[in-house]
Amino acid sequence: MSDFWIIVMKELKHMLRDKGLLFGIIIVPLILYPALGQLMQIGIEQAQEETKVVLVNFDTGEYGSYLIKALEVAPNVTVTQIEAKDLNDAIEKAKEKDYNVVVVIPKDFSQRIEMNEKTNVEIYAIFKGVSAGMRESVSEGRINAVVSVLNEYLAKLKIKDRVEGDPDAILHPIDAQSYSIIKDRIVEVPPSVVSSIIAAQAFSIPLIIFLMVIIIAQMAAGTMAMEKENKTLETLLTLPVKRITIVAGKITGTAIMGLIASITYMIGMRYYMGSLIPQDAGSGISFEELGLAITPKGALLFALTMFLAIAFALSLAMLLAIFAEDVQSANTVVSAGIMPLAFPTFVLMFTDIETLPTALRYILMALPFSHPILAFRAMLMGQYSRMYASVAYLAILALTTLYITAKFFTTEKILTAKVRFGRRKKAP
Repeated sequence: MSDFWIIVMKELKHMLRDKGLLFGIIIVPLILYPALGQLMQIGIEQAQEETKVVLVNFDTGEYGSYLIKALEVAPNVTVTQIEAKDLNDAIEKAKEKDYNVVVVIPKDFSQRIEMNEKTNVEIYAIFKGVSAGMRESVSEGRINAVVSVLNEYLAKLKIKDRVEGDPDAILHPIDAQSYSIIKDRIVEVPPSVVSSIIAAQAFSIPLIIFLMVIIIAQMAAGTMAMEKENKTLETLLTLPVKRITIVAGKITGTAIMGLIASITYMIGMRYYMGSLIPQDAGSGISFEELGLAITPKGALLFALTMFLAIAFALSLAMLLAIFAEDVQSANTVVSAGIMPLAFPTFVLMFTDIETLPTALRYILMALPFSHPILAFRAMLMGQYSRMYASVAYLAILALTTLYITAKFFTTEKILTAKVRFGRRKKAP
């Protein structure tokens, strides 16, 4: 086995002994994120359960009965009509029946409708505790949907009796038909639907890349600082092995763990985001139907972009860790150096880089960790020239940083370079 692979295996064995590291890159993304998503899904499913309504009708006209019938045929709504003296009495009876919504039809309900005046339906959602309130919100939405449908029905009845023509055309003379243009092709899908389909990726990819960069940078810094702290770096440097081989081996070993971390986080976040966005949010439309298919060429370029971003993060972390005395100070130094480069990319969660002001756009394009996000979007759009540019830019940055790091390894500065935090202790 060559010296290079001996160092790679040493790095992997060293990191695999760290239980906290394994927990962070495997347990958290593969178990905790999907579990959290399932728990949230349980809450959403409970909120979608049947709405139980206690209804009090103080109206004596015909329109009150229309509303009752509309509620009774509404899906996922159970209506129990009761007699009550007043609102407080109705609320107490609803609590006794374990119902969560009280609907009150006022006594002048039909009279106001007949006089072409606005009237009200009172909806009271009963909160049994302080929580997210999803169930109560869903229940209110269902009642409002029934009222909206009844409004349309009553309006059409009145128009039909008084005006010639189609009541629906009179109420809604204009219909808006929305289409999306994707890759110069007209797709008969509204922009809101397209947005819902790509929302998970727009949110999760920047977050995954941010977490991945921070984790692998601290892994690399931790291994370097531990070598210095345990005084094993001196021994490693005295071996008959080229310094560049040592640097390349340490970076390759950490890069393998970084790739594992990025893959596990992508899998975990995919399940997590899938629990937040309903499966039918995009009306069953896939990326392929929108013309956003991922080609082998695009996937290869994206993987290369990710690899180069990881290589840059690792080489920069190792370079920064040279100036640390121990693991704790290494994490501080690396966070101070990596965070300013990674955190601004969060703006890409909410916007397209082409819509940003010119100065901000160039700043983001100069940040290396923006390019995996931009490459992912370019991959979906088939804009391979942008991906080539990202690969070239990251390759230059990664090679330059790796060269500088290797230069430090060839000098004795690697053993003497230090950055102190806090006050220097006085000698006794």
